[in-house]
Amino acid sequence: MSPISLSLAKTAQRRLLVSSLAVILLLGITLSRGRIAFELGYAYGHGHFHGLAFPHDDYRAATWLLSAARMGHARGQYLLGLYTSRGWGVQQDDAAAERWFNLAASQGYAPACFHLAWLYHKGEGVAHDEVRAQQLMARAARLGMAGAALALGRFHERGEGVPANFKEARRWYSRALDLGQQQPELFENIRYIEAARTASARLGMGNP
Repeated sequence: MSPISLSLAKTAQRRLLVSSLAVILLLGITLSRGRIAFELGYAYGHGHFHGLAFPHDDYRAATWLLSAARMGHARGQYLLGLYTSRGWGVQQDDAAAERWFNLAASQGYAPACFHLAWLYHKGEGVAHDEVRAQQLMARAARLGMAGAALALGRFHERGEGVPANFKEARRWYSRALDLGQQQPELFENIRYIEAARTASARLGMGNP
């Protein structure tokens, strides 16, 4: 790239950053401090802000998410848990990640319940705890997360952490399908429709 082209590219990037920050500042008139910090963390982490391109920077993302998490923003706590568990922009720390996931889950944030349930179910970075895993997964399902209902169906179908129970499995698969069809945008429920439909059909054919 020529010096002129490089200079133009840098100028365009600076203008893009300024315009993105301007939008955030305007939103700040009505948003809480925790929400503003979350939006900045999300923007740096995902490289966009409500359709506007944004410089990707995991360190800055984690810094802003930490601010949001400390102010009690549930989704900020959840995302910080992900960043901490995977070492994105911060030192990898399973114990700290579990703590942030638990804080978000305690506020009823379904994805945090779902993610934490899988950690306890698999014993990844935390002590294996099947009772806690089942409780959290059921809570995520009750909060409207089709993926959690689908997971519970599989647990009961395969006898993972609970006694195998096809009737209970069918109930959860049916719930996952209902959530996917009735609230497709919530927690990306639409992604689980086909899997729930297939599982329901499989258990509906001659199984006890």
